[in-house]
Amino acid sequence: MNNFSLLIAFVFAASVVLPILFRLFRSGPREARAVVEYAQKRGYTLVNPGLAQALDKSYLEMLKDPALRNSEQASSDISDIEKLHDGTGGWMAFTCNVGSREVTIFNLSVSSRRTDSQGGGIRYKVAKIKAPGLPRFTLGRNSALHKFENVVEEIAGVSKAAVQVDARQFPDFAAHFWVKGADPVAVNAFLSGDKIQFLETAKLEGTLATNANYLVYFEDGVLRTEQDFDSFIARAEKLRAKLL
Repeated sequence: MNNFSLLIAFVFAASVVLPILFRLFRSGPREARAVVEYAQKRGYTLVNPGLAQALDKSYLEMLKDPALRNSEQASSDISDIEKLHDGTGGWMAFTCNVGSREVTIFNLSVSSRRTDSQGGGIRYKVAKIKAPGLPRFTLGRNSALHKFENVVEEIAGVSKAAVQVDARQFPDFAAHFWVKGADPVAVNAFLSGDKIQFLETAKLEGTLATNANYLVYFEDGVLRTEQDFDSFIARAEKLRAKLL
């Protein structure tokens, strides 16, 4: 192979690998190592095991590593979910079995239009639970931010239909939660009385959403410590047990 061909190959490798390395290490190697060490300690499967080995390599060695060019971004198949479509990262992720379901856990950075966001982005802790065939919906707690987002969506003409839950039967849920979905009948059929009562008492601070293959739960913050991971997986387990 001549020098020109080598240069082309190197440029191609850099174009694929550099975005991974930039986003992987932008939040710091400690965060990446925390994911690796926790997954290895618990015996969970890393989505990209090659990245774990790359943490001890130089940037030049990483660029030459063919394994990194085939890295999978865990957020790629949930990018159609509202609030996650601009997400970057998710290469450092792991999967585990929660009950009978496969769950993938990772941190995600999302470009933000929020005025309270320093640095222009939001960090989310994400759990995607394999669950094909669910009705499409998004569910979360009422907040001032959500009201603001509704106004912005209405102005932009992209607001989604609200799903009305019977306020007489579930007054606490109707007062504290919002639900959006394209098929309100299917969503209400899925959100049975037991599930709504669970959500009323679970005090989840994040957002639930679905797409064709997953039930996704995400909340503000970053998974760094063992306690962070344990408590977040416990919430995912509770959601699986009560909703699926």
